[in-house]
Amino acid sequence: METSNMKNMVVLKNLPSNLVEEAIVILKSSKKVKKLEKIEKNRKVSKAEPVKKEKDYILKEAEMLISNYISKLEKNQKEEQLKKKKYNKKYVRLKRYAYLASAVIVIQTILLIVR
Repeated sequence: METSNMKNMVVLKNLPSNLVEEAIVILKSSKKVKKLEKIEKNRKVSKAEPVKKEKDYILKEAEMLISNYISKLEKNQKEEQLKKKKYNKKYVRLKRYAYLASAVIVIQTILLIVR
């Protein structure tokens, strides 16, 4: 396996599944997504579809595990962004407080010297 292709691979181990022990996900080349597409969970079963076999259950289980893994990653990313915004607001407030406090101290020292 080439090392250039390995950066687009993810190996999922210790999955909470009875059927799937390990999953290898190969990602597409990095392209910008124009529109997000969502998978319909409650898709109606039509008569044209054949009866599901054992392999289909394994594939569905693997798809579910991978989608759960990706959703957890996205959730963590959103939480990190919210934390970053929160800390940035606190930083700005502390910075303003520091400037205000230093300005008050400078004014007080000037007033003490003038008296």
